[in-house]
Amino acid sequence: MDVFMREQQIYDTAIAILNGTREDSSIDISQYEKLAAEYGKLLKQFKQYRNTTGVSERRVRTSNTVEKHEALDNHHYDILTGILNKRYLDENMANILNNMGRTGDTVSVLKADVDSFMKFNDLYGHSAGDACLRSIAEGLKGCLFRGHDFVARFSGEEFVAVMPYTREEGARLVADRMLEKVRLLKLPHSGSSVSEHVTISVGLVTGQKKSSGWTPEDFYRRADEALFLAKNNGRNQYAFLELDDNS
Repeated sequence: MDVFMREQQIYDTAIAILNGTREDSSIDISQYEKLAAEYGKLLKQFKQYRNTTGVSERRVRTSNTVEKHEALDNHHYDILTGILNKRYLDENMANILNNMGRTGDTVSVLKADVDSFMKFNDLYGHSAGDACLRSIAEGLKGCLFRGHDFVARFSGEEFVAVMPYTREEGARLVADRMLEKVRLLKLPHSGSSVSEHVTISVGLVTGQKKSSGWTPEDFYRRADEALFLAKNNGRNQYAFLELDDNS
């Protein structure tokens, strides 16, 4: 079995256990011991792959880390926030979708938008607005679970997170973490209609492989639709939609 697919299975099992503990306080430690042992074997396979191919650890890692920053072209980074930009997003989304079926059949995409950001700029000034975006970008980046997940600035006050090999349950957990992370920043926003602090709304979409293939724009459009639902439902929350042939 492909090591990426095995990682997905282990991850999904962990998520299922976490969901189960919400309803049942009794925890079977042996389940976690088994997962830890299986993940240990998986890590050894990754190390063997790295040693066999001669690919350095710096090239294998795909998170928004300092190592990756050094390995990537500067054109892949947003000047204001320091995180990845839309150019990187578009290029890697195309690669991820082209590989669907070989490294995993499910991709989740999350689009986050800062609530009432124009009012924030009007009240506090554009310098404060830039500082707000930098804080949010750093916070969102820290909410991702795995190395191949990444977050990029999409445009203005919009950010997109891409989570390959991630199904709905895992993507929902990331959306919850992002909402809470921004709330905990406690950035004052007296012009907000939903909170005294800055909040975000999130559109979340999950798609599986189809014969005709998806484009990055398919995911962006559907995530926009989910984001519209979150905004329309009152902001400071996320909405989920599937990406299917009828989308």
